[in-house]
Amino acid sequence: MSKKALSANEQKEKVQYRVKNWSEYDAALVKRGNVTVWFAEDEVKENWKPAATGKRGAVMQYSDGAIQTLLVLKNVFSLTYRSLEGFGCSLMSLMGLNLRIPDHSHLSRRAKTLNVVISRRVHDEPLHVVIDSTGLKVYGEGEWKVRQHGASKRRTWIKVHLAVDTKILDIIGVEVTTPAWADCEVFEGLLNQIEGTIEQIDVDGAYDTHSVYEAASQRGARLIVPPRENAVPWDDDHPRTKVLAAIAEQGMKAWKKSTGYHQRSLAENAMYRLKQLFGDKLASRLFETQVTEVHVRIAAMNIMTALGMPISDQVGTAAP
Repeated sequence: MSKKALSANEQKEKVQYRVKNWSEYDAALVKRGNVTVWFAEDEVKENWKPAATGKRGAVMQYSDGAIQTLLVLKNVFSLTYRSLEGFGCSLMSLMGLNLRIPDHSHLSRRAKTLNVVISRRVHDEPLHVVIDSTGLKVYGEGEWKVRQHGASKRRTWIKVHLAVDTKILDIIGVEVTTPAWADCEVFEGLLNQIEGTIEQIDVDGAYDTHSVYEAASQRGARLIVPPRENAVPWDDDHPRTKVLAAIAEQGMKAWKKSTGYHQRSLAENAMYRLKQLFGDKLASRLFETQVTEVHVRIAAMNIMTALGMPISDQVGTAAP
């Protein structure tokens, strides 16, 4: 039966929420536009030039931290490399700092191999992690040409896999792959990035595989994943067999509610925020630089999350 054929009572009601910390969240949104959040004078002075390595040869003129700082500015304020060079020079002049800005060619070259540091807040509680993936557009024919002549054989998007801490909403794991990689194949790599005790991991049906259950078990984590359609039991004592039994007894909806699976929506929300803040396209053409660009965006997004996020309460429901 189509959605149009359903009565208003049969259609799912929409939940309405209200932000209860609006003044604090409003101030956090304003801070995102403050250049000193992204280009702090003290940090620039201390970390702009790399420390001596003790090895033969000249020391690099700009540290990895300096390159990352500029690339964060590039993505937060939607700048091209040349505009970023001019923007950086103006900031140095306004702050009265006698430090050089790398030219746009140097920034582009360093972006290929940069090891981006993504800051993450820590807390004492065991982690409840949600994991999902999304796609970002990259170079390729425009939408008009595809509409007129069909899709191209060139790669036009990449996959971004995210692990999110449900308590503080920081992204604590990120993998960037081509579309050829299945979600379950990068699951263990995401877990290896997460420090601390993991209590529960929520994922969708694409992760319903032996390897995913094994990786979660090795971290001592409870894996919550809806079985695939027509799923059959595995070993008698396997967690997936117990899940099938619980769903048969309670029903899928009740099982999801009892396990807290609804928090997986926080991963979808993180991907929505990533695209809302920085767009759904990447400017880089090389895959190595695309990886760096995604990591820089995640680093910036975690800073924005730390500045402040909305806290909402459910206030009622409305008919669809």
